[in-house]
Amino acid sequence: MQPPVFEPITPKQVSERWFPKGRSFGLYESGGRVAPNVTSILGWKFPFDKSRWKKSEPDIDHDAVTRESAQRGTAVHFAMEKWLQSHDHTPVEEHLQWINPLQSLVSRATKTLAVEIPLHYSITGVGEYAGSCDGLMLVKGDVVLVDYKTKRPGKFVSPKYCEQQRLQLAAYSLAINDLYQDQLPAPITRTSLLFAHPEEGKPVTVVSTQGNLLLEYQQKWLDLLGEWYEVHGEEVADEQTAFDLAN
Repeated sequence: MQPPVFEPITPKQVSERWFPKGRSFGLYESGGRVAPNVTSILGWKFPFDKSRWKKSEPDIDHDAVTRESAQRGTAVHFAMEKWLQSHDHTPVEEHLQWINPLQSLVSRATKTLAVEIPLHYSITGVGEYAGSCDGLMLVKGDVVLVDYKTKRPGKFVSPKYCEQQRLQLAAYSLAINDLYQDQLPAPITRTSLLFAHPEEGKPVTVVSTQGNLLLEYQQKWLDLLGEWYEVHGEEVADEQTAFDLAN
């Protein structure tokens, strides 16, 4: 199976993420400025309720499932990254049931414009945020932001439970459209969450956000970002001061 043509845009320079001691958020740095990562901000708004999960699935080893999910997600993302760039990589066989369906779907794109594209963005009067997204594709003239998710067997996806993930891609799309506008053939008009779950018949569920709905989610993200900075803005300022002193 052949990947789409790889014609990447030039990525911005953004540091690796780190987690300051005693903080509930991670940081990236670019051009001397620090910014909290999008997933930390969303984690504040959508905290994971492990007790609720235990009640809904009392007969599984929750810690083992968590470890397995993290390992699988990392492996699948790495495999997709290497494949899109036509780099040699042999995934672990047990992960192919997630990787192969994703590759089959993504191979329909016209071009790959970016893999793990970094962003570090400032909203005037609100604050900065940063992160990276899985892929930026050209699909029949549309620029589409994609994100890979993996689900264990028997676990399906309903769009109504994808609020957090939709906000994540809305945040990324808003930043990328500005930061990379001179390199993109058109602005991002659609984001697609690609949920792989090894089941017969439909191994990938696509949850897309586009048009006016994407604009709504971008505004929801801006509102959430403002709320987060009202609570954590002084902490970010302190981390900026610490970074300046250390450098």
